[in-house]
Amino acid sequence: MPEFRKINFGARELGDTAVQNRLRGLMRPSASSPGRVAAPAELSERLTASTPETAGRLYLQTYLEDTNSEELLALTEPDSPQSVPQMQLEGVTNVPALSAENVTFQQTYKTLPIFSGRISIDVDQDDRALVSINGQLAPLPDIDPVERISALEAVGRLAEWAGVDVENAVAATLGQDRPSLEWFLDEKEESWHLVHHFKSVAIDPPDDSADGPSHDFLEVPHFCVGHSPRAEKALYDYMVDGHTGKVVFYYSSSPRIDIPVPMQGEDAAGDVQTFFGLHGGGQFLLNDPIRKLKTYDLAHQDLDGTPAPSIPNLPISNKTNDLGNSHPAAVAAHKNATLVYDFFNDILKRDSLDDKGMTLVSIVNAYASQNNPEPHPNWLNAVWWRKAMWYGQVNGTSLAEHLDVIAHELTHGVTETSSNLIYRRLPGALNESFSDIFGIVIKNWYPSKPEPLITWNWDIGAGLRPGGGPLRGFADPAAAGQPDHFSQYVVLPISQDQGGVHIYSGIHNRAVHLLLTNTDGADEPTFPIQEAILLLYLTLTRLTPTSDFSDCRRTLENVVQAYHISDPATMSARLQAIDAAYGAVGII
Repeated sequence: MPEFRKINFGARELGDTAVQNRLRGLMRPSASSPGRVAAPAELSERLTASTPETAGRLYLQTYLEDTNSEELLALTEPDSPQSVPQMQLEGVTNVPALSAENVTFQQTYKTLPIFSGRISIDVDQDDRALVSINGQLAPLPDIDPVERISALEAVGRLAEWAGVDVENAVAATLGQDRPSLEWFLDEKEESWHLVHHFKSVAIDPPDDSADGPSHDFLEVPHFCVGHSPRAEKALYDYMVDGHTGKVVFYYSSSPRIDIPVPMQGEDAAGDVQTFFGLHGGGQFLLNDPIRKLKTYDLAHQDLDGTPAPSIPNLPISNKTNDLGNSHPAAVAAHKNATLVYDFFNDILKRDSLDDKGMTLVSIVNAYASQNNPEPHPNWLNAVWWRKAMWYGQVNGTSLAEHLDVIAHELTHGVTETSSNLIYRRLPGALNESFSDIFGIVIKNWYPSKPEPLITWNWDIGAGLRPGGGPLRGFADPAAAGQPDHFSQYVVLPISQDQGGVHIYSGIHNRAVHLLLTNTDGADEPTFPIQEAILLLYLTLTRLTPTSDFSDCRRTLENVVQAYHISDPATMSARLQAIDAAYGAVGII
């Protein structure tokens, strides 16, 4: 039966098999491991002066050679001069917290990527010793690698399946990012498919609500805040079989040197905020050139209008560097975007959301009329959509005032450009949970960096739920109508909240809350918050697009082992806390 082989390999997984003996000799040295087996000479020599990529390839090949699996052994291609040649390098990132280099690979076959075949390997930054391996690999596809249906024909099949006009489908697919040809393993059907992968397509799938059970928890608000163009004009990724034309899978897709100048202005609460902008053309612009933050005013134009409004040409401007009370929403958005940027950059060493210095765009005074019960210009929403933040407002108060909501939405951008957890069922719920995690943490981080844990507010979107309650309760998901234990999980149709992404996120939220609040015998946190959020971030960036809750737990355990490899007592305490927190909600 073809299925992905999940790999979570760290210090704790080392046993007595041949591969484990070989890899133990290549693990980072530890004072707690006096019996450490010496590395075989041929492997040690190949590590000398190696790059992180070549070291990573060597470790992966070594692991696969001794798995006693013919399917995985086939991935090594022993006759090739390069280790694991089917693994395409995605990137190498320095991870100071682990004193390591992180190397990520995309699995391919006959030069085509295998969807969700991803491996993340951490190697010591000095001696290239192995730290950990996380991810999953698939056996080699066993079907014809040549498509018989063109991308254009596949669009026609997609249009027929979705019940839309073919011309509109062509405009929605081929007019966007060009489709890629990929391998897709359907583990449920136990079959391989060569697919045309259409990305970020403005075509809604058919309603599948009759194909599965309903759930009482569907009364939970399904959107991060309210209705939005991200939902009303949802974008989906589709995979169309290149041999048969069948739609086999789908999911919601949902930097000249400038000198910054200090600026200030009042937010909606009347508080004076300070931030950075840019001076040019006799104007002061809400454009922070160091952080690459730009803030625009949509002036309450309708995102559902025809034609849809465009982002203004220039950020918000003022004749002086003091905006006074003229732009309270923009001040809040710009200031809060600064806080989120600084958190990821200063605490987690991530260069903007994509770790490549992308410009963070905020648009205030946005409005969307479709399915909006409120009169213009009220729009109860703040969303990460089309690589920008869009802020609505209610009764003159912008949602840009809510730091936790902003941090939640911007974290979607971090996930989108790292593990890329697909927005569907459990991976989608994990995607939502990580946004909630960083929303809660960043809200409670400032101004004391962080605030004492005992004073934390664990509610998400306080006052934004109908009736004045929070959108979700991080500490007690059940209080806001979410399940809080995996025994309550039911496989839902995709048409119901993409299979429950906003419903089941509460299960993982509760596990993380239990982890953050776990204490030792001296009533001190088992996980200091600064360490916990770093390790959770490192976990997020090592997941694969289809990781579930259990995958997340195992990857977190591997990250903890790597982080505390030289301190076995602390490692043991951390692992016990993970076991207690995740076990309490049924994640094994």
